[in-house]
Amino acid sequence: MGGILRAFIVLSILMVPVAAQASGGKIGVVNLDAALGNSSAGKSAFSQLKSRFEPREKALASQGESLKRMQEDLQKAGVALSKDARQSKAAEFEGKARQYFEAQKQLQQDEQQAQKSVLQPLLDRLQRVLRTYADKNGYAVIMESRSVPYFDPKLDVTSAIQQEFDKSR
Repeated sequence: MGGILRAFIVLSILMVPVAAQASGGKIGVVNLDAALGNSSAGKSAFSQLKSRFEPREKALASQGESLKRMQEDLQKAGVALSKDARQSKAAEFEGKARQYFEAQKQLQQDEQQAQKSVLQPLLDRLQRVLRTYADKNGYAVIMESRSVPYFDPKLDVTSAIQQEFDKSR
């Protein structure tokens, strides 16, 4: 079953260029991550996100290192401690570990939400630029480079899309 589905997907991907050529249009390939990430607006947005979350990430990394040391100390001293002291230290470790994982989860959620709110307008603008570029330059299909196993580098329109994106508002 999986082999049939894979063959269908590959054939579907291979048929897109054939259909584009039949309609008389050109085919292009774009790396959307590079087009956005190398643009001035993209660099600014990523820099803004990094500066916003970097202090929390560093604090969380420090907390993780502290937990690691605490675990190592507990393992080393575990034999020498009394049963009550060992249980107390283990409970303290578990509580701090739980706080760490909750903070880590919250940071990931906050980062995802911030990325969505900051990057979504840029992605929408990039999509408009891509559509306008394709119409203006006679492209029937412009595919994302990650979905194409191989393509001739002459088909890559990433830098042109990035330039058009930088010009757009």
